[in-house]
Amino acid sequence: MFSDFKSKALDRCYANKSALTPQRLLVLESVYGCEKPISAYDLQQHIINVGVNLNIATVYRILNFWSRLNLIHRISAINKFACCVDPDEQHIHIINCCKKCESLVETCNKVMGFSVNSGMKKLGLNMVENSHIEIAVICPGCA
Repeated sequence: MFSDFKSKALDRCYANKSALTPQRLLVLESVYGCEKPISAYDLQQHIINVGVNLNIATVYRILNFWSRLNLIHRISAINKFACCVDPDEQHIHIINCCKKCESLVETCNKVMGFSVNSGMKKLGLNMVENSHIEIAVICPGCA
């Protein structure tokens, strides 16, 4: 439900001493309402269609803002954005993206049985904050 997600957004903004502006809320609500990941340009068009004119640079800035607060994921493989399914999850987010229909299944490394941190430590590496892992899959509907 968006009201719960909005409450998390407000808490994150407050904790980071950031304002929850009408534009930020509109972008968050628009991405939340999408069934599949959305590109910044498609998001901009959607926002224009509801009567608000945001330039593409502003749309990207707002998407990056929400991404830094772990409420929106940028899916690099398809250059689109989607709301985080569980923003309070403390493990590494695993995003399974269907290569055919772009549907997402989000989980975490613990649920999937990946020991990412121990493997990285053996290599002397550290996971970058606010990062996730993307896995290309074929969903049951496309198989």
